[in-house]
Amino acid sequence: MQKIVFILILFYSTSAFAQVVDNMLTLDDAINYATEHSPTLNIERVKLNEANISVKESQLQYIPNIYLTSDVRQNLVIPATPVPANVFDPSAQEGELMYLKFNTKWNSSAGVNLNYDLFNPEKLNSVAEQKHQLKIQEFDAQIYEEELREKVALAYAECVIANEQKQLLKGDTAYYASLLNNANTLYLKEQISLSQKNDAHSAFNKSLADYLEAEKIVIDRNAELLYLIGMDVTTDNIETIILQEDIQTLLQKIKQRLQSDYYNLEEARQQQVVDLAALRIKSASLKYAPTLTLNGYYGTNYYNNDLSLFNNNYWRGNSYLGLSIRVPITQSLTTAKDVSRLRLRKLIESENLRDIRNNREKERLKELTLLRVREENYQLNQQNWEMSQQNAQAIQMQFDKGYIQQSDLLNEQQKIKQTRHQFLQSAYDLFSSIITTK
Repeated sequence: MQKIVFILILFYSTSAFAQVVDNMLTLDDAINYATEHSPTLNIERVKLNEANISVKESQLQYIPNIYLTSDVRQNLVIPATPVPANVFDPSAQEGELMYLKFNTKWNSSAGVNLNYDLFNPEKLNSVAEQKHQLKIQEFDAQIYEEELREKVALAYAECVIANEQKQLLKGDTAYYASLLNNANTLYLKEQISLSQKNDAHSAFNKSLADYLEAEKIVIDRNAELLYLIGMDVTTDNIETIILQEDIQTLLQKIKQRLQSDYYNLEEARQQQVVDLAALRIKSASLKYAPTLTLNGYYGTNYYNNDLSLFNNNYWRGNSYLGLSIRVPITQSLTTAKDVSRLRLRKLIESENLRDIRNNREKERLKELTLLRVREENYQLNQQNWEMSQQNAQAIQMQFDKGYIQQSDLLNEQQKIKQTRHQFLQSAYDLFSSIITTK
């Protein structure tokens, strides 16, 4: 008896606590919060910014590469170069050599260098490739946001159903507690047998166990919802979150939501992948072409046997402009293999695109058919649940008047619970179909 009173007090105190909390959350609030605070969605946005920077970085390669160089060298051993001796000594014999050192102990240089590719086949389409990568990343972010909205909506529906189930089981437990209290009284008056009293106690214990399990499910569902929307998953947030919509209100709101554009986004993304594969084939084919580079230098050189860099008399100017060309020969062998590999990759991506288009219509037809079935199942189970509630009142009146035994009452209550479970399951299935229908 004391246990039953304690449980009833706990139920009422929990309800009173919930009335104090003002952490109200609607479905729109949850989705809006998720789009702003979800860590995984923010990561996709960071990747998008990174791809945008890569595009700007690739555009900078067309700017001439200008840089400064400077060095100081001490020649520990100056090599000697053989020259004809008669150039410097007319008396020297024909063919005689003498060795001269054309350097000093200290050298230094400083100047401005220029390097600019007038034509580089490897860089020709790099900006276009990066722009395709940026577009693909944009689609990735949009697709992930659509998936996140679906996950949040489904998690919100799970929380609503879990809370509804918890409240119903709370009422069941209070009802079975009252029934057990009445059974104890009748048993003391020897109006029912011990087995009948134990049946009432067993029904109460099962109802209490179901309620505790439902309470755990509510905590788990609330934690999952908080995680998806990017809110801190703490005990306080889990216990204080209150969902404003009930099953009927949420069902009407979800039915009014715009249909997801997931399949169109997926197809558009894959089209960009195919275009990128074609562009890479074009870029690889250009590797057969030569590379033409403009090189330049403007600076000065220092030569002296003593290190005196600040003496202008030992510095001599140096400047040049030149063109260099690099023609691939053996590299053409690897280029041919690379082009063949990229063509196969483009074929794979094209087939993936075709598969996405075919699968889109198939999945849409499947989802719409399943949605119609689940809508009908929900309506039927809702009618059954409403009729079972009416039956519950009639059966209780029959029991109070002594027309049926306690065992009959418990059996009917079990049927009512089964009908309720089927209704809640059909509600969840309908939520899932509406949310995931593309």
